[in-house]
Amino acid sequence: MFDLKGKRALVTGASRGAGYGIARTLAAAGATVVATARNESGLRKLQAEIRAAGGQCDVQPGDLATRAGCRDLAARCGQIDILINNAALTSAKYQPLLTRDDAYWDLEFALNLIAPVTLMQELVPGMVRRGRGVVINISSISAQKPNPLHSPYGASKAALESASKAAAMELGPAGVRVVVVAFGMTDTEALQEALADNMTVEEMGKVFAPIGRATRVSEVAALCLYLSSDEAAAITGTVITIDGGVTAGMYSFGQGFGTGSTSPLKP
Repeated sequence: MFDLKGKRALVTGASRGAGYGIARTLAAAGATVVATARNESGLRKLQAEIRAAGGQCDVQPGDLATRAGCRDLAARCGQIDILINNAALTSAKYQPLLTRDDAYWDLEFALNLIAPVTLMQELVPGMVRRGRGVVINISSISAQKPNPLHSPYGASKAALESASKAAAMELGPAGVRVVVVAFGMTDTEALQEALADNMTVEEMGKVFAPIGRATRVSEVAALCLYLSSDEAAAITGTVITIDGGVTAGMYSFGQGFGTGSTSPLKP
């Protein structure tokens, strides 16, 4: 089940966190993983772990902040059957919407929207020619439940979800699926950095997630493995949320419901 042998998968933002876990999981299922990020040392560590386990991993460092960088990466990757657009700017820079910070808005949209779209434009035509392929764009629950003082991130992810649905309708007849995985409150380094010293990811999960804990990277990776496989052939054009139930209702609660807890993500 979930056999990816003979498939070549590009995972962006693979030097740590969710991308790292997704890359390892796809490689374990037989895919040849092309791992990219700016942090080459993290990629080399990933490559060593995958090869030690008997898998295949090609490291292609790259900066996706510009279209030129995305196109250069795509040119170095060769044929790609599975595209996992995971890289994103998750900066914990909190400021009002009315703040004039053009560079910050531009970078959020460049990495969170333009980069995934550009990689699709470069790599999906090959999938169309072969009559098969999968694109998984990683989003966030912030697209559905925006955070105040953090507008650029949520807005860019919401735009990515909309573009993904449009792409799924356009590409479905050609045998290419496009799916969005939206996660939140996952045990990644990026979330812990955003929380700073306010609380740990584990503590946050106990307070805000109905399941009483944060989502694990391994769980996100397992979902991406399934969606990448032929067993998910009927799944396209949808957003699948994996967040421990945080967005299930009007309020996020878990064990902290009724305690008067406030968000640990402070400006």
